[in-house]
Amino acid sequence: MDSAQNNIYVDRFKEILKHEHFLLGIGEIAKATGVSQRQLRYWEEKGYIKSEDNKNDSKSCDGRHRKYSHFTFLKVSMIQTFINDGYTLNAAVKKTNEHSLLGKAVKQFLKERILAVNIIQDGYELDLGSIDDIPGKHVYVLIQKNEKTRLILRDLA
Repeated sequence: MDSAQNNIYVDRFKEILKHEHFLLGIGEIAKATGVSQRQLRYWEEKGYIKSEDNKNDSKSCDGRHRKYSHFTFLKVSMIQTFINDGYTLNAAVKKTNEHSLLGKAVKQFLKERILAVNIIQDGYELDLGSIDDIPGKHVYVLIQKNEKTRLILRDLA
């Protein structure tokens, strides 16, 4: 992948991260998380999760076509892992809510810091940009198959 293609890829990736409305159906969420559709409807009734309004679908009002954001998908997954660890539903929701800012922080980090992506042998190199106190250098993340992720500080060319 040449530099121009890399820039297009990075721009598209960042644009995707801006969107808040990746919507998944209740069946997709249930299948991916192992939480039944009945449980999901109950969690929504209790206010633990919420579905997104689908204004183009007249059936959405009666709940037959619930759609959930990717953040709700992550929340359902997290709640379920705490339940699997032995927490009650209320405790699992509370623990999940305590950590809800982490997903937003990671998303913000990715949006702001990934400047370029290069394909390297068996993986990728991500340019995370400069460090404030070290001008003329960028931090790179090397992600390669069967290797531990590495951080490298490199001079700008």
